[in-house]
Amino acid sequence: MQHIKYFGWFAILLIGLQSTQAQFKEVKTNIVNLKYSSVAWGDQDNDGDLDIFIMGWDGKARKTLIYNNENGQFEDIEAGLPGVNSVASNNLAWADLDNDNDLDLVVTGQDGSERIAKMFSNEGSGYFKEMPQSLGGVYASTVVWGDYDNDGDLDLLMAGHMKSQKRETVVFRNDNGKLIRIDAKLQGISRGTAAWGDYDNDGDLDILVSGRYHPTKKLSKCIIYQNNNGVFKDIKANLSGISRGSSAWGDYDNDGDLDLLMSGLDNNGKRITKLYKNNNGKFSDTRANLVQVARSSLAWGDYDNDGDLDILIMGFNNQGKRVTKLYQNNKGSFKDAKANLMGLCAGSVAWGDYDNDGDLDILISGEDNDFNQHTKIYQNTMNNGSSVKIHPPTNLQADVKGKNVLLKWEKIKDLKGITYNIRIGTAPGKNDRLSPMADAQSGRRLVVDEGNAHHHDNWLIKNLPPGKYYWSVQTINGAFKSSKFSAEKTFTVN
Repeated sequence: MQHIKYFGWFAILLIGLQSTQAQFKEVKTNIVNLKYSSVAWGDQDNDGDLDIFIMGWDGKARKTLIYNNENGQFEDIEAGLPGVNSVASNNLAWADLDNDNDLDLVVTGQDGSERIAKMFSNEGSGYFKEMPQSLGGVYASTVVWGDYDNDGDLDLLMAGHMKSQKRETVVFRNDNGKLIRIDAKLQGISRGTAAWGDYDNDGDLDILVSGRYHPTKKLSKCIIYQNNNGVFKDIKANLSGISRGSSAWGDYDNDGDLDLLMSGLDNNGKRITKLYKNNNGKFSDTRANLVQVARSSLAWGDYDNDGDLDILIMGFNNQGKRVTKLYQNNKGSFKDAKANLMGLCAGSVAWGDYDNDGDLDILISGEDNDFNQHTKIYQNTMNNGSSVKIHPPTNLQADVKGKNVLLKWEKIKDLKGITYNIRIGTAPGKNDRLSPMADAQSGRRLVVDEGNAHHHDNWLIKNLPPGKYYWSVQTINGAFKSSKFSAEKTFTVN
């Protein structure tokens, strides 16, 4: 009987351990295998499922491709984009530049003969037309979108080695679809990473940049710039400078402010991964037990639908191995979920629910331990996302003062780890003043990202032309599942 009792306890323990482990199944596709690569999910054809935007080196040539998702099968749409590769993170990105609620795109990197930075407008039917934007060219680059001036359209942050051979970090303001370079006075970096995020919860987007800055030495800086009405000030955050890595803002402890996850090569040539907790705008190293990697990529996402953000990370570790790890967040403590993902570096990771079952799947691309290139999709088979309920906020109000309007709603208290996403249009159901990058009827998002109002229960929109506006808000959880939009409200700017 004693043996039976011990066996019973062992069986219960084994079941418990299995239940905490991630369940991911590799999906066979015909997607090109790439390294020195970047990837991004996005619904480029507005058909309700996520397609793939990918660039990199296939062993013989540089490729930039878009794959259309047809019931989980991926087909190259032959978009005719310039093939590029690079040696830093986030060399491509989706964005709705012109607020017509479809996904345009930016591509940066080396195309073989020169450095490029090109913007393409989504014209429908798989056709992307190059736009006459004056972005120059950039290599060892990173590009990220965010509305830093709160006027309802997306601005561009770009960093890397420019055509002039100088390292630069530049901001382009979006003026009615035209990108205008501003004098942001940011530290020039390359082989680095950048991210927009409202770290101080004052209702506008601040900037993180990290990468190599010295003209001759392999030295890096990491700087957080506070946004003060469009003027950016170094807050002297005292963070480890990294290069050849990645960074991401995320509220891992659900306390309402943005924490910071970073990985890469430090100034001593050591591979590091840092999780910094945000304490009222001050950052402290949590010394989280995470794999230390460079040539890395990372992303936050709630893969197990428990209301907090988990970590997906890949890179080259201090033992000389390529690894891809998934860490499960348990009340702010991170445990290796033993997901059995192929170890890669010099590439990119991305979360996305490609099969629309409510839980996050994984897309990775990069180089393995034998220097071969790979692109892989892992399907999340936990199947608990469809039961997750999510609803829009209520009690919407608009306070208009001159050309500015403060949009407000009641914060949702029964859901954890959520953000809010606003749409504003000049007619019912339209999104032409502030694109949510989501379908106004179903609420389904076109991108895998948090909402444009982030964790706030209010958001200020500036410099609106006179007229009547129609607006609503939706809720997005940590698995990037979106609710329908709230009942539409109106306001008038005189």
